[in-house]
Amino acid sequence: MVNPSLMYEILLYINSFYFGLFATCELGTMILKSVLLGAKYNERDLIQDYGVLIGLFIAEAVRLILGRRGSLKEKDVPVFTSVLITIPSIFCVLYLLVFQKVCLRIEYIWCSLMLAIQLVEFWFASVFIATMCKGPSYD
Repeated sequence: MVNPSLMYEILLYINSFYFGLFATCELGTMILKSVLLGAKYNERDLIQDYGVLIGLFIAEAVRLILGRRGSLKEKDVPVFTSVLITIPSIFCVLYLLVFQKVCLRIEYIWCSLMLAIQLVEFWFASVFIATMCKGPSYD
């Protein structure tokens, strides 16, 4: 059996590096699309895409900080809050993957990988919370 605390911490560590890469590439791609494809974007769609992107950046940064802090101290409240913040973060990535006006092929790859990491983290965080919340065993 895999230790859920260890797997969750490893996934958070991997995601902290991938999130930096994802945020940089996605912001650069969004700026490139707004400059080069300005005719296909109307101002409302562009503002909406940037709003979702900034919301994702904030939610993901807070989620990673709370998850790391809660996992290292083995506290259930920060990890539970991190799991709750994962849900809007997943929806933001799904928006970038599916509902964005113009989505490049490379964005499909970045967003799919980010979504996969988030879903696996969500699973292991849920198992980690379940194991932390059960009472002590005196076997």
